[in-house]
Amino acid sequence: MSDPGPERAYPQDLETWKVTKSGLKIFLRPIKLGDGPRYKVFLQSLSDQSVYFKFFRLIRLTDDFVARLVDADYVREMVIFALAGEETEERVLGMGRYILNKDEGTAEVYFAVRDDHQNLGIGRELLLHLTRVARKRGLKGFTAQVMVDNRGMLRVFRSFEGKEFKIRRTIEAGIFYLDMEFL
Repeated sequence: MSDPGPERAYPQDLETWKVTKSGLKIFLRPIKLGDGPRYKVFLQSLSDQSVYFKFFRLIRLTDDFVARLVDADYVREMVIFALAGEETEERVLGMGRYILNKDEGTAEVYFAVRDDHQNLGIGRELLLHLTRVARKRGLKGFTAQVMVDNRGMLRVFRSFEGKEFKIRRTIEAGIFYLDMEFL
């Protein structure tokens, strides 16, 4: 087996426990290559509306599709899971992902939280954690595309405005384009 190289080495230093605003204890950690089945169960738990908000379309959850989502290199692409439960029975409650835009020094960020765990502070903790990771790696900020109907995600981003980000918004065809410069 070949050495995975520094870009593929699992960043254990990014693992942390957090308690959300609602008192829910979650474990935040980067995705691992073996997380495909766990991630697929998470995606299957999402309502059609939540899937549409995340992917901007409905999707077919093939094993190949899930394998591509799990294959993050921890440099150009970072995926953080919010997990609950015992290690052998961990459930994914939410996920946050950023994809590096190297030319801009920013990354596109997006999230999903299980419908039955929304409004508990999971998205907020995921965004805060990804922000810390991105800053540590020298990024200047995030970009995001959020449908105007996705009030929950817009509320999460707005809660960071003036504290973590300076946000510039444009809207086109029912989608907010957010440029979030780190403060």
